[in-house]
Amino acid sequence: MGMAPRWAFVWWMTVGSVLMMGGQRTASAAEWSIEPSMSVRGEYHSNLLLALEPQLSTYAYWISPAVRVAGATETLQVGSRLAFDYVEYQGERDAKIYNLHFPLSVQYRQNRSVWGFTGGLDRDNTLRSELLETGVVLAFAQRNLWSAGPSWTYSVTERLSAQTSYQYNKADYQGNSERLFLFDYEVHSANETLSYTVTDKDSIQVTGLYTRFALPARGNLVADTFGAQMGGTHLFSEDLTLSASGGPRFITNRVDTRIGTLEDTTTVWVFNARAVKKWERGTLSVEIARDIFPSGFGLLIKKEHLLMKADYQITDHLTVAINGQASVINPVATNELFTGGARFRETRFFHIDPHLRWRFAEYWAIDLGYMYSRRELEGTDRIGESHAVRLLVTYVPLKFSISR
Repeated sequence: MGMAPRWAFVWWMTVGSVLMMGGQRTASAAEWSIEPSMSVRGEYHSNLLLALEPQLSTYAYWISPAVRVAGATETLQVGSRLAFDYVEYQGERDAKIYNLHFPLSVQYRQNRSVWGFTGGLDRDNTLRSELLETGVVLAFAQRNLWSAGPSWTYSVTERLSAQTSYQYNKADYQGNSERLFLFDYEVHSANETLSYTVTDKDSIQVTGLYTRFALPARGNLVADTFGAQMGGTHLFSEDLTLSASGGPRFITNRVDTRIGTLEDTTTVWVFNARAVKKWERGTLSVEIARDIFPSGFGLLIKKEHLLMKADYQITDHLTVAINGQASVINPVATNELFTGGARFRETRFFHIDPHLRWRFAEYWAIDLGYMYSRRELEGTDRIGESHAVRLLVTYVPLKFSISR
């Protein structure tokens, strides 16, 4: 049995077992549902890898079956969306990609406690996923990202709650990835957050955290991060929300060399400010932030970005949306032994993605979109930019549900 069938079997057994346990405890209030879907997509890219030199065009098509599974009782909620992508690229880049997505989300409620878990396996192409998250890693390689994140939230009083959480991520890059300067890594994160509701419209949060980022293949490189963060949320109205947070990160990098273990220590202040406005038919979200991300490039990176998301329902069947970001990316460490020397320079990354969705029948929808991406490197006047268009057709049949 291959990796995909084996993990599909484990996933179904896990979901089924959790639902059965929840259903046995509160069988009178159990509700389960299954929602399958199928989508086919065609794409055109003028410069798929955002290379700095002229490139040939690339064409691609995607076939993506999926099924969404949900279960709920009076105390338990389980959700997932099992999906598979077959992708074939032709032109400047000839490749066949097999993406797998096995997420799992579980939430169990008691009188004053909420136990949660999110995790699973996400096998995808770093060109699409990690690029949008971090602004770097342009190599064309498959990545298996394993994750597990248990959490416990306890209501101390009606206004005060405490959350303890742990997050584990492990990234494995396929093929001869180190030749492409891609390195497998692990991340362990622990957080403790206190939340206090000041008024019906205001709340504050204080967080302490620790993160370890480890890359055994790069001289046993380890980056330990300690930090604290304070933030708050204010509801100006039912339709307008503003949240902001910030705090220091104290980071120590260590790497083994032929002359011994070297260290690099730095402090980075991170922040996040986000505003969300809702209308009867639309939503607008704007975010400005500085944060630290792990990267397959083999180091922690600092990303300062401006994000914007908007959508508007023109009619009951027609929706227009746009996503965009502008980012400046730098390595966190300052020593060239940690940053790879000339391999990493300050990078500016821009991406905009307007698209139109038309639900032309009860079970059918068409998405038409355009994507523009641009990459600029410090110290050079060359740029890598790409124009892309896509056409997506989705079929969503009836939702199957059982309740008792």
